[in-house]
Amino acid sequence: MIVPWLIFIAMGLITYAGFLKLAARLLRYSVSWKSSFLFAGIILVAVIFDHVLAFSQPVAIRIGHGVVLLLGLVILGGWFFSGRGTNRRGTVLGWAGGMQLMALTFAIVIVAAFAIVIPAQIFLSKHLSPATKRADEANLPLVTNQS
Repeated sequence: MIVPWLIFIAMGLITYAGFLKLAARLLRYSVSWKSSFLFAGIILVAVIFDHVLAFSQPVAIRIGHGVVLLLGLVILGGWFFSGRGTNRRGTVLGWAGGMQLMALTFAIVIVAAFAIVIPAQIFLSKHLSPATKRADEANLPLVTNQS
């Protein structure tokens, strides 16, 4: 039971560290793998903590928590990589460079997530529920067992 969770956590850390390195490469910054994995671990802890806090809250509050978490992680990443990354001239990134790196990293993550989620939703909506599709095509009401 714990092995799937450990695999999920490991894949999350590897994926985020890879996206961070990709963003650094696109901006022509240099960031070590050690710093990338360390910050990925910090993000993992922050996201788990946020989910624990907002677990039983209404959707609007959970979305608010997510937005605040995202802004907080961009600021934290700006501070974290201000002294741990270098730009193309070899000087440290500073706050502005660190925040640019974080903003691009989160933008890449969001684009990749939508590139996976939207086609998956389309595929599942077409292939998962044939009973619903037949009822829609025949203009019949879908009857469900509500007992």
